[in-house]
Amino acid sequence: MRWVYKVISVDALFPDHNDHDIAVSKHAATNRRSKMGKGFEQNLNQLGEDGWELVAIFGEFGIFKRPGEGQSF
Repeated sequence: MRWVYKVISVDALFPDHNDHDIAVSKHAATNRRSKMGKGFEQNLNQLGEDGWELVAIFGEFGIFKRPGEGQSF
């Protein structure tokens, strides 16, 4: 089987990755983690719907694969 690979910056997988606000309370920090986690999950689910499977996180990159042309998911 032939695989096609995609490498994506981990920052690109997190929504609002350019948001550098500091959560000053425990409640604010919990809300922020929850929001980022849900966005990360949505991005991973979208990649999965497109046939991409997370293989590894290597440093600052997520590595995904899916079957090549003419191969089924």
